[in-house]
Amino acid sequence: MHHNLNHPRRAAHLALCAAVAATTVAAGVAAAEPTPGRTGAQCPRWTALLVPGSYETTPTATGQPMPEILTQLGHSLTARYGSDIEVHTLATATSGAGSVSGAELTAAVSGLCSDTRVVVAGYGQGAEVTGDLATSIGNSMGPIPAARVVAVALVSDPRRDPATTQLGTQVSGQGVTGPRTQGFGELTERVRTLCLEGDSYCSTTAESSPVLAALSRALATATSTTSTPAPTAAESPTTTAKLTTTTSAPTTTTGTASTGQLSASQVLAQVVTVLNGLASFTANVPAIVADLAQLPGLLAAGDVRGLHRVSGDLNNQFNPLVALADGLDLRLVARALTLAAPLDTTGVATIAAEIVGVLAGLDISRIATDIGQAQEIAWTAAENLVKGDPVAAFLALTGLAPIAADLLSATASAFTGTQFPALTQTYNTATTSGAGTATGTGGTGPQNGDTAVFDATGYNTAAPVLTDWIVAAIDRTK
Repeated sequence: MHHNLNHPRRAAHLALCAAVAATTVAAGVAAAEPTPGRTGAQCPRWTALLVPGSYETTPTATGQPMPEILTQLGHSLTARYGSDIEVHTLATATSGAGSVSGAELTAAVSGLCSDTRVVVAGYGQGAEVTGDLATSIGNSMGPIPAARVVAVALVSDPRRDPATTQLGTQVSGQGVTGPRTQGFGELTERVRTLCLEGDSYCSTTAESSPVLAALSRALATATSTTSTPAPTAAESPTTTAKLTTTTSAPTTTTGTASTGQLSASQVLAQVVTVLNGLASFTANVPAIVADLAQLPGLLAAGDVRGLHRVSGDLNNQFNPLVALADGLDLRLVARALTLAAPLDTTGVATIAAEIVGVLAGLDISRIATDIGQAQEIAWTAAENLVKGDPVAAFLALTGLAPIAADLLSATASAFTGTQFPALTQTYNTATTSGAGTATGTGGTGPQNGDTAVFDATGYNTAAPVLTDWIVAAIDRTK
């Protein structure tokens, strides 16, 4: 099969100190734009705001399918209540920015009709900002009175508190960034969490995910001790998110990152994504080294079949790295892992930080382009050879030499010598079954809870539980 590896790299150039400082920003700093021309009689009876996480609205960097639990919820509510409810999905257009900010969600709630009753549901980073807003509202510090809130659902909440009532099967651990310091106050009985076992965002324990637990503690410490001031309302642009009124179907509203900074959970989300995909790439490193070493000799010999084979192998071998880096800031991830290293007794954070630091120094877009072009040329040469035209095959290969030279140059810092391959081998040993630091999560592949890939589509199966609870809460307000 012919694969194309030429994917663009979108990196979020944000400093770790800014990311940590952003965790101190309060939720209600942006003013809402009022809903124009809508009187109390024109307000929908209920309004549901759905707040997805990063990869519910954009493709996941690891290529894993993402859950559609909020989408299912929105369609169910629209089908059941018709024109009595408006359903809106809030999403950010900023690549790598994660969910909408707390300020944007606050503005959206502030801008709702004054007589509408409100349901809010968030997933992942969307659950974080939703839970933070619920805390403010429940403690009389929010944009609307608690009496107007019908239900708050937090799915895969990175700040999940085990004490909060859970929907579905009870799970161990807590949110990866730790519980909120303040409870939900008046909204306590109207808040539910939904978490699946093995989801690093909401069921982390020091035993199952030592690296993430260490990073969470490190970020909490950095947040409490940082001297970097948090941005004020004057420093942050007013949100541009608006709600489009409709009852025919759920709508999507796109916002921007109001603070231009990442929260602690967004930093953790990038780390989780990298750790989930890192083992797939590091397992390929020995083969990558071997194939790159073969390139000069195959070119000198004009070995069309050999070049076709090697270029295809390199395409497949580098694919996990290209997917891993897409939309993420590897330098930020490396710094975060370095921050966690002193608190991680397994040593995995130290090794991962070194590996990610090396990868961050590579021009991954350049490597992807070179491999894609090399595969195209080798493919063309091989086709000509099959057609019985060796001259055309040879001529096609003449364009491969400069591309191969550039590829070898682009990869030299990581794949020349033995240091990086040895480092990746150590990482593989530390994060797979049988390693002393692994805790075991069942199944095949990486056994460390920090590196095991969680199938988030399991939340789709749990969607009816979430929908039934919200429907029951709405029906009680009739």
